[in-house]
Amino acid sequence: MMPKRFYLLLALLATHSAGSHIRRAGMNSPVEVVVAIQSRGHLPPPLEAKDCRAPKDKRELPKDRFARKGGKESEASVRFDRNLLTVEGVEQGRDLNRYERLDVADPRPRSVAERNVPITFRARSFLWEHWRDKKPGYLTITASSVDATSTAHIFVEEDEKGRWRVAWRFVLHTGHIADLPTYYGVEWVRPAGWNEPGLPLRPGEKPDPKKHELEFRDKCGEVEKSL
Repeated sequence: MMPKRFYLLLALLATHSAGSHIRRAGMNSPVEVVVAIQSRGHLPPPLEAKDCRAPKDKRELPKDRFARKGGKESEASVRFDRNLLTVEGVEQGRDLNRYERLDVADPRPRSVAERNVPITFRARSFLWEHWRDKKPGYLTITASSVDATSTAHIFVEEDEKGRWRVAWRFVLHTGHIADLPTYYGVEWVRPAGWNEPGLPLRPGEKPDPKKHELEFRDKCGEVEKSL
């Protein structure tokens, strides 16, 4: 499994004309914007490992695994717009009218260890509801450390083959975009410790976004991301 530390480091580093619903908090408190929007567009190709059977090198560096799994990083002209970092064409041809949207932002810089904050709870619930119910969803999460800011642009969607997936893009204040491997599996887990895969929920245990995490699996069935 790719170390969570790597992805957490990355993490810290249109509107429908009628029927839109928007919620905003004050400038000094977490920002949450929900936009109910709905048409069709062209989806970008998935980012996947070329060979799931390739032998694994125990000495493989996180950045090498990221590339082997299909992830990529590119330069971009990044701008700050409406409390989030974005770029021209961040949607990659998607018709955002098809997606229900939620924007969350935390104005306070936090360390990578501070994961359980209100915007994280809301983000987990939003992603799970759209994954479980097979509804297109577009989530942005803007967060900062003491010296870096990034916005995650996350799409829950059905591809041309009828398979549901999660596409995840980090727009970084440094002028880069990190496109994570495409995920085809999402499940609730109990946190098991730093850089460790989560534990299955106990029989009869209901998911709780305040204490449980979401894990995301790639084409190979391996955990590559958690939230």
